[in-house]
Amino acid sequence: MLDFITQAVADYHQYFVWMGIVSFVFFVGSLLLTPFLLGKIPQDYFIHTNQHKVEIEHLGHLIIVVIRTLIGFVLLIAGIIMLVTPGQGIISILLGLFLMEFPGKRKLELKLINHEPTFKALNWLRGKAGKDPFDR
Repeated sequence: MLDFITQAVADYHQYFVWMGIVSFVFFVGSLLLTPFLLGKIPQDYFIHTNQHKVEIEHLGHLIIVVIRTLIGFVLLIAGIIMLVTPGQGIISILLGLFLMEFPGKRKLELKLINHEPTFKALNWLRGKAGKDPFDR
């Protein structure tokens, strides 16, 4: 069994190196981008109960919605990866969800933000960006 593991590590050494590099880049990226992105969310974002639905009026708006959703999806996947590697997994998942557009998004956001440790972590990171805490 030990020989098998040793051989597997030797055979896939290059993949492990790349996984480590990608993990490091996601870790550093999440440390730098998370406070910035949280600072872009309005302070009263969680108070408004009636969020408008996304209406695509022209091609430029469609492109923006698609790009936001893709960035949100990347953050969601990165957050899931960071649950088992170093990084801010839960916060990255939340940011990804905030950026994406999907049915039931508002209900999920409010449920997640009512979790006190998550709310405190979001406000702490928001403070790192020099912004006031979220209102609830």
